Order: sequence, then structure tokens, then C-alpha cells
Amino acid sequence: MYTLQDKSNNSLTLKPESTAGVVRAYIENGMASLPKPVNLYYIEPHFRYERPQSGRYRQHHQMGLEIFGDPYPSCDVHAICLGSRVLGNLGIKHTVAINSIGSAEDRNRYLEVLRKYFEPYKSDLPEINLSQLEHNPLRILDTKDEKVKRIVEDAPHILDYLDKDSSSRFHNILEMLEGCGVGYELNTRLVRGLDYYNDTVFEYISARDEARDSLGGGGRYDGLVSEMGGVATPALGFGIGMERIKMELDAIKYIPKEEKLEVFVVAIGKEASGYAEIIREKLLDAGIRVDANFTKKSISDQLAIAASKEAIYAVIVGAREAQQKEAIIKDMHSGNQHTEGQDSIVSSLLKALKG
Repeated sequence: MYTLQDKSNNSLTLKPESTAGVVRAYIENGMASLPKPVNLYYIEPHFRYERPQSGRYRQHHQMGLEIFGDPYPSCDVHAICLGSRVLGNLGIKHTVAINSIGSAEDRNRYLEVLRKYFEPYKSDLPEINLSQLEHNPLRILDTKDEKVKRIVEDAPHILDYLDKDSSSRFHNILEMLEGCGVGYELNTRLVRGLDYYNDTVFEYISARDEARDSLGGGGRYDGLVSEMGGVATPALGFGIGMERIKMELDAIKYIPKEEKLEVFVVAIGKEASGYAEIIREKLLDAGIRVDANFTKKSISDQLAIAASKEAIYAVIVGAREAQQKEAIIKDMHSGNQHTEGQDSIVSSLLKALKG
């Protein structure tokens, strides 16, 4: 973590991740009383002191999701699919690396096996791995050291030490992912870098080239809420690195799709512009994509702009329409038009756009 002292010699630590903070907010704001599941998201900066790698910075940004109160395997699948869908919608080719680290009992059995396996290699392990061997040998499996990776290759696999319930749960998740068409690869060395996870852990891996960079990941953490003082609550979540996403988008030369303009509001004359503005704001409030240019005086100029912006409909207001509290709705493709009263302009356009 990035820890420093301020001018008053107070020790400050910059936030390294968001899950613990979201859990604290969940507890302190009484969200345990809300209907389950409780779905929360964040987009914020994080700080890590470790040596920056490609696409990683000491200050970086993540977007993430946390789900509280749903213990079922379907919730794991929903979260995994959501993150995969976000990346897929951006055109980012990826696969899901997935593993199960089981229950606390499963891990305790496995940790003893790992300690016995790594014991003969202690003289070959760097200092950080020796510390991990004492406190949490799972972390050694996540090593980036090429020499240690070769030692890890022959280490026992945790899936061989899951009890019946954990194993059944994991296979259920894999079957659902296959049914959803999500491409995944089993990675029995995947443990994630934080100690609060249990059962499902996963990462989104770039499939763009041989680098296979991790774009983000997460897992289940059913014990963290109670550990931080709340009522025992099943939970899981994931985070995706914003800088990593930008690197992928730059690599594929991504061009964002422009949302098509739906309605262009036309005001004929100064007197009509006030009423036309009211219509524009009501359309925007209804979630319709709207534009206008009241600085142009003639109807032909304004309709030309609407056509150039490929608006689907034009809403035309003149002096008479303003006085009668109505507007002309013109289909820009067919040229057909009709008049609607003030109370039905929005609903009429919503219905037409939906059709």
C-alpha cells in the first residue's frame, strides 16, 4: 500500500482498493435492512505502491460492482457475465479465467499441503514468498517471478481439496457459464491478490495478443461483512481497470458509436422559441435524444440541420402552435406530419420511437 506521513507526522494510507470501503458504507448506512440483493457500483481512483507494470499506475482507476445478500451460484454467474458483457460491448476480446478456492475449511486443509510442498524450496524463494509461506501460501501461486513460477507448476491443485459442497457449487457455476455462452478457462493457480475471498475467484483476461494481460477480476467474499462488524452477509463483486480498458480500446482503434439523434425541435419566430424550449426540456426529461438550433430563423434552415444530423422526427412550433399549445410532428424519413396537443407530444413521440 502507499503509506506516507503528512506535515503533522500523521501516517496516511491511500486507498488500495474499493471493496472494503463499499462494505464499510454498506454497514454504516444500514443497507443490511434493504431488500436483498443490494447492488452497488463505484468508479474511483486507487493507489498501489508496488512497481508499476504495463497498464498499471501508482494512481489508477477502477469501475466495480458489489452484490450483497445473494448466496446462490446464479449470483456469481450474473456478476461474471455482467463484466464480460461490458468488455464485449466495447469490442474487447477476452476470456474469463476462473477457479474456486473453496470454503475456509477447504483452504485450511490445502494450506497445510502447500506449506509441506514449498518447504524444500525455501532456499529458492524470495523474501516476499517466504513471508507468504508463513502467513498465506496461496499468494505464492499468484507469483510473477519466473523462477518461482517453475516451482509452482508442480504444486498441488486446490480443486483436489474441495469438499463435496464446494466442488458441486463450482461445477454448477461452470455449467451455467457454458449455458450463457461465456468463454472461460480453468486456472487452478488463480487466487486473486486479496485475502478475503472464498469459493469463486475470476479474472477477465485480454485475448488480443500473447500478453494476456488481466483487465480486472473479483470473486466471492462471504465473510468480509461480518469481519468488519456487520451481520454475516454473502457477497461478491469485481473491479475492472479503466486504464487497462483504454489500452485495449487504443489497440483496436475503437471508435465510439454515436447515439442517433431522435428529435430536432424547430421554432419559427421569436415568439415560438419559448414554447419550443419547454417542449425540448420535456422531451429530454423523458429520455429522448433531442437537439435544436433556435438561432436559425427560417424553418428551412432548421429542417436542413435536422436532416444533416439524421434526426428521426422534427417537432415544429410556430406562432399559431405556440398560441394553441400544440406542435407539428414531422417524420423526417417519409415527410408525413401531424399535429399533437401539448399533453400528448411526449407520449406520441415515445410510442413512435419505440415502434
